[in-house]
Amino acid sequence: MRKLILKIIVSVLIITGCNKNDELIQPFNLKMNWIESHEENTSGEIKIYRPGDFNDFQLSRYRQVFNFGDNNVCEYRVLAPNDAHYMAIGSWEYKHKTKILMIYNSDLQKIYDFELVELTNQVLKLKAN
Repeated sequence: MRKLILKIIVSVLIITGCNKNDELIQPFNLKMNWIESHEENTSGEIKIYRPGDFNDFQLSRYRQVFNFGDNNVCEYRVLAPNDAHYMAIGSWEYKHKTKILMIYNSDLQKIYDFELVELTNQVLKLKAN
């Protein structure tokens, strides 16, 4: 009986402990509007994004925005030289095994290549590749 209980405990620890970070990084968590929270960026490597309904942003001239939708459609904000920023439509692809997120323009040219560092329904952390 003790061996059975020990096997169950070890199995539960293995199942819940090994893939905890992978469980957080699921494409369905990504499918929403994300706005860059550059005030939270503490390192030059990792960019932090918050959901579109996040209301603690300070005033800013520009914030990068990504809207990841169904069927891998992605809208992203383009920084225009004349400050007339606009949303462009492209597509996105996520490779779960390598945690790589790629965003393509409408001509299927890759314009962003990120490593997903963290993804929950409250925060998206991306590192440029």
